[in-house]
Amino acid sequence: MERALQHPDVQGQVQLVAYPYALNAISEVATQAAWCAGEQGKFWEFHAMLYRRQELWHRLPAPLERLSDFAKDVNLDVVALKSCIDSGRMQERVKADKAAGQQLRVQNTPTLFINDYRVAGGQSEGELVRVIRQELDRVRRPTP
Repeated sequence: MERALQHPDVQGQVQLVAYPYALNAISEVATQAAWCAGEQGKFWEFHAMLYRRQELWHRLPAPLERLSDFAKDVNLDVVALKSCIDSGRMQERVKADKAAGQQLRVQNTPTLFINDYRVAGGQSEGELVRVIRQELDRVRRPTP
């Protein structure tokens, strides 16, 4: 997704708004961790790592220790990350994002909305660029 947004045909013409969607209690911990990583300026690095290493944590009943190991790999302050998660201060944000996702009938991740066009599941860079171009063309067309 990040590479698609940097494509010369679309770079600087679109805005990415993230609403990480927790599908279950395990992913709620991971989502809180991503937001907490954001407090250290590493949201996207941690977010990308969660997807790349999903098989290593998504079935663990208590994934925090594994996520803490990942945090070290992106040079996060692990004590601050754990403190942030333990404080629960990201829980309201996670709940709000989940409510927004439910209202939009999100059932899997990733789910992207390019304007009103829904893109569910992992897509290639080329497919995302195609859809973004299509939407840019549509909104640029003069209205009769």
